Amino acid sequence: MGVKQDKLILFQSTHHSIKAEKVFMDNDLLYRMAAVPPEISTDCGSAIAVPAELEALKELLEQNDILVEAVYEVSENKSGKKYRKIYSAK
Repeated sequence: MGVKQDKLILFQSTHHSIKAEKVFMDNDLLYRMAAVPPEISTDCGSAIAVPAELEALKELLEQNDILVEAVYEVSENKSGKKYRKIYSAK
């Protein structure tokens, strides 16, 4: 079985990020609030990092009517964190 990499979720509004946080708590999922990295967007905003598989994550968010802007896979090496977009609502 592979290691689950962190996914960084950007939401369409603050309302949806707060709603997602509650859903993650209610489902006993590990998560952490994070600032949107400047490598991804110059807009201020919050995101949620969660170690989950993309399909399971999308299903949970869709079931709870949470609108996502994008999901990034986060990897880290000696030179820092790298972000790769793996899902976009657009």
